[in-house]
Amino acid sequence: MNIESMINVENLKKLVTRREVLAVLLVLFLFFAFYSVKLLGVSSTVTTQSVLGKYTQEGELVHVAILKNNTLYGESLRRAEYPIPLVERFVLTYSYRFTPMTEIRGTYRTSGIVKYSVKRGSEEIVLWEDMLFEDSGELKDGKFIAEYNLNLTELNRRTAEIMDQLGLKRLNRKIVFTTNVHVEGKAFGKEINENFGHVSTLIKDTGSGLYYFTNEKESVQKSIIERQTQRTRISKYGVTMYADTAKKLIPLLALLFLTPLIGGVYTIKSQRPKNEFKDLAPYITEGAPVEVEKRVILATKDDLKKTFDLLDKPILHYTEGGEDIYVIIDGGIAYEYRHKKSN
Repeated sequence: MNIESMINVENLKKLVTRREVLAVLLVLFLFFAFYSVKLLGVSSTVTTQSVLGKYTQEGELVHVAILKNNTLYGESLRRAEYPIPLVERFVLTYSYRFTPMTEIRGTYRTSGIVKYSVKRGSEEIVLWEDMLFEDSGELKDGKFIAEYNLNLTELNRRTAEIMDQLGLKRLNRKIVFTTNVHVEGKAFGKEINENFGHVSTLIKDTGSGLYYFTNEKESVQKSIIERQTQRTRISKYGVTMYADTAKKLIPLLALLFLTPLIGGVYTIKSQRPKNEFKDLAPYITEGAPVEVEKRVILATKDDLKKTFDLLDKPILHYTEGGEDIYVIIDGGIAYEYRHKKSN
């Protein structure tokens, strides 16, 4: 190490051991340490979501009864319930549509099944099923329409035949209309792949003497959601940076200011003169002897300690001529040890 380097090291030691410098280093360390801990609770990323749009799938079974000769309702009737004796047949129209009509393609399958069943307690036991109609195809402009004529006169004959074959005098009859649609394509710029199902039934309630339909309309609406993940920004004292960067940088700065702080404290402690009389400190009293008859000069600190152990007298301490003087008085005799002060 050359002389210039030695001078620079000495200057650095003097700088970091100054009280005002140590105070600044301590404040800076505590500042960055505080924000290092505070940043532990800050997420590095934030996820936002926005609704780009909504799409709807809707299916509806429209039913119109064609009536037998009557003077009350005329030839046809459209309502929620129908008197069983007046209905000859139903004209059924099922319609499905996907809105908004965008880049959508898909297929559909719709069918009608009549189920004959009996009840055993609360359990329904299906004994026979007949397929009434079945239709399938592709969607056009996101929709389709299917029509079917349900002739109840023929259905009643078929029911009587099945009851005769089964040997039952009472048989429950339920007509189930099922539609399944599969669509895929793009809506609001996002790919979709969806299934839609709709089940409706025609109930013959002999107790009330009425036909009625259940669940004639089914509608499903969904939202197209876009999620974005962004890096979190934090701002403090006019400085803005990403949270993940701050989590790395700020603890590093805290460590950067802690290092010279520890070095300065260590240097100060190492430069302090060692207290060679630490073990005798409880027995040392400040003050000088007044009159003594004789002085005995002790050569070393160990001699002072041995004299103290032997005489068990307090040790007086005072300074004179740049020296620390330690004296033990015993019967007019002063046992004196002189210790030069450290620079």
